[in-house]
Amino acid sequence: MSNPRCYLDHNATSPVLPEVKNEMSEIAEQAFANPSSPHWAGRSARILLEEARESLALSLAAEPREIFFTSGGTESNNAVIRQLMLSSGKQHLITSAVEHPSVLETSQILATQANILLDVLPVDSSGIVIAESLSQTIRQETALISVMSANNETGNLQPLKEISKIAREHKIPFHTDLVQAFGKIPMDLSSAEVDFASATAHKLGGPRGIGLIYVKQGTQFQSLITGGKQERVRRAGTENVILAIGFAKAVEWYLANQTKLRKKYFQFRKSVLAEIQTISGLFLNTDLKHSLAHTLNFGIHGISAESLLIALDLDGIAVSTGSACSSGAMEASPVLLAMGRSRAEAKSSLRVSWGWSTTAAEIAYFCERLKHHILRLQEIQNSE
Repeated sequence: MSNPRCYLDHNATSPVLPEVKNEMSEIAEQAFANPSSPHWAGRSARILLEEARESLALSLAAEPREIFFTSGGTESNNAVIRQLMLSSGKQHLITSAVEHPSVLETSQILATQANILLDVLPVDSSGIVIAESLSQTIRQETALISVMSANNETGNLQPLKEISKIAREHKIPFHTDLVQAFGKIPMDLSSAEVDFASATAHKLGGPRGIGLIYVKQGTQFQSLITGGKQERVRRAGTENVILAIGFAKAVEWYLANQTKLRKKYFQFRKSVLAEIQTISGLFLNTDLKHSLAHTLNFGIHGISAESLLIALDLDGIAVSTGSACSSGAMEASPVLLAMGRSRAEAKSSLRVSWGWSTTAAEIAYFCERLKHHILRLQEIQNSE
């Protein structure tokens, strides 16, 4: 008899919502044309595309003209940061040690250019940027500050208001990666001192292959992808109207159910913690007071996260270590190392993330199998 399937890796990607599938299917025949075409079919597609843009803008309390479609969060982050390449003058970039690779690795690549300087801000034991260190790092040449809203591995939230205020005081453009936070927590970009923001659809039940950049009105922006006049000359290429509609529908659904979902997610986290807090050697990487409700990152001293992941996978349970290299081999998470965890602790840490499709029965099954495997592995360790 096969084990039940239990998917607890929503921070990697979330299954597509039924409402999103239905919306995309129903609209497909109306949205087939190129929205830049001047004929009736193109105009029909254009109307649908702009309706999706307006819906997404409303969810962020932004203006539709401030929203531009991309292929996803990675492209959005690259598009904002790689603007620095277009100036021959000295450009100074500030980011943090716990950013997603599409920000941190891209920044490090740019810093190999002679005219681009990079400072990577340290973080405290919760992975939080210390605002004072940001103030001390700013230079006359500082052209951009990029700090994420919520970490993809720990779920920990950054003090965006404090960071963006410092950026505004120094008249430096500020970018935030909203990929994990978008739709999960209230977001009002009209009152936030944010110049650029990145988001994607597939983390909250939308389709893959569609993302957005928020560019505050009046902020300079140079296109990463050129060769067309689409998206107000901000991103060349024929827009995928169906994916844009799916994105808007997913965000609309999430916002309508946000309060109910957060309550459910907190209950799930409470249930998991109740099971594992009695286990010796437990340590938490998620700050329970300042984090996304659907994410929990923890470890057990002396227990390999890879061994746990494999054992859980054999039970039909999908979780993550939060970091894997291209070969699939487990590596110590740079995020956890930046937080002061030892390599051994980082390699003992699991990330569990639930979402709209997760049920209480799945959480109960996960808790039972997780505790079983931890105790089994500890027993093996103690007998050696």
